[in-house]
Amino acid sequence: MEVHHHAHHGKKKWTEYFWEFFMLFLAITLGFIVENWREHIVEHRREKQYVSSMIEDLKSDTISLNVYLSNQRIAMTGYDSVIFLLNQKERTTEQQRRLYYLTRIALRYNDFPQLEGNTYEQMKSSGNLRLIREQNVADSISHYYSKTKETDLATSQLLLRQQSLLSIEGDLFDGVTLHNMLDKKTFAFAEPTGNIQLITDDRMIINKFILSLHYLFSITLYSMNAIRNQINEATQLILFLKDEYHLK
Repeated sequence: MEVHHHAHHGKKKWTEYFWEFFMLFLAITLGFIVENWREHIVEHRREKQYVSSMIEDLKSDTISLNVYLSNQRIAMTGYDSVIFLLNQKERTTEQQRRLYYLTRIALRYNDFPQLEGNTYEQMKSSGNLRLIREQNVADSISHYYSKTKETDLATSQLLLRQQSLLSIEGDLFDGVTLHNMLDKKTFAFAEPTGNIQLITDDRMIINKFILSLHYLFSITLYSMNAIRNQINEATQLILFLKDEYHLK
């Protein structure tokens, strides 16, 4: 009968246990490092994409705000002329027509600034502002969008002053004449024709209208100054972000 003898394995040395543990620890650690590195790369890419989108928003701001300033300059010139004409004791028929036209067209150009903050609001609501790693970058972005509150305040005040002016415009200007100045197809305004007159030459009513127009003129000036600052802030932020993220 053949007898099989089983080989006996000796106990592992402590160094073998140590190296097995070390290799397992090393594998887990490297896996963790690689995963963190991959996540870091992904988040950095997302950060750069958000910043690129934000730069486009800022460019849009500078374009729309410059258009706004151009419109306000037209409105302000119109308001100045309206005040001058209303202050005349006597006006020619041509001046009366011009008065109607300038009053209507100036108010049309006296519109409101539009700011593009979609990217910032999206990042803010989704918690992705945390992707902005550098504190100075985060502070610069936060500072710019906090300044928009000043623009919002000017807009609300501008709207109130416009409403105040409109509430007394009917005491001075004939509504049918204003309506007939409008081209229903193009939405363009033209000077009225014929012997156009104000409803009244009452100096108290005229003074009330001029006073209301003065306050509208003043808040428009305030709004324009705020917008110039906003354009400067947007321009500086664009340059800063491009430099920080090496964007063209």
